[in-house]
Amino acid sequence: MPERPTAVIACRVLQDLLGSRLADGVPTMWQDAGLHNTPKKMAAALQEHVDALTEPSNVIIGYGLCGNGLVGVKSREHTLIIPRIHDCVAMFLGSHQRYLQRFFANPNTYYLTKGWVDAKDEPLTDYLDYVRDFDQETADYLVEMKYRHYRKLCMVGFSEAELNSCRPAAMKVASFCKERFGMEYEEVIGTTELIDALLQQPAHLNEGNDVFVVVPPGGEVTMDMFLRAGEAAPPAAERQNR
Repeated sequence: MPERPTAVIACRVLQDLLGSRLADGVPTMWQDAGLHNTPKKMAAALQEHVDALTEPSNVIIGYGLCGNGLVGVKSREHTLIIPRIHDCVAMFLGSHQRYLQRFFANPNTYYLTKGWVDAKDEPLTDYLDYVRDFDQETADYLVEMKYRHYRKLCMVGFSEAELNSCRPAAMKVASFCKERFGMEYEEVIGTTELIDALLQQPAHLNEGNDVFVVVPPGGEVTMDMFLRAGEAAPPAAERQNR
């Protein structure tokens, strides 16, 4: 039986890391980073891309559960391969376990990466957009509601050179977050371990894999697929992190 072709549907913030690792000619659909802010729209956007694939494929999904944004996506005639992570930040940290360690140590952390900085999906730009679109009082209210529970801002880079190049923009965000919310700033070196593993299919095409959710043809994404034995649904603070 011939091997199915591979296709990729992923958040645009992964374009540098994931896109650079793809073979030439792999159909790739990058989705707007802003969908993280509206998870209820994410499934419909993903479904549109899945339905647009004309050949039965192994479809790599560059997202986590992300606020239940993937719930309800139907695989149709394809096989969907998704990292078994609650929050896509885990992709930048290298694993679900590393993310959980950081989450429970510092649950109110807002993460930045080069992709999010480039997409201007961060608190400072949000605030400036609110000021542009609304009156000052409304802008202050909206930014407080969205970010007031965070206590730390963490910039994840994949080399010292990347951190150095992103630091000027990150520090502008950090200064705003420090003054407005009292957030402390830190930097960490991430790893592409999970992203690299995601591309090593068809090795992950067995259902029940601890690292990946595999949705066979005719299936549908559910929240339970992302939960390991004895694991509860993601806490509210985690679901809204990204």
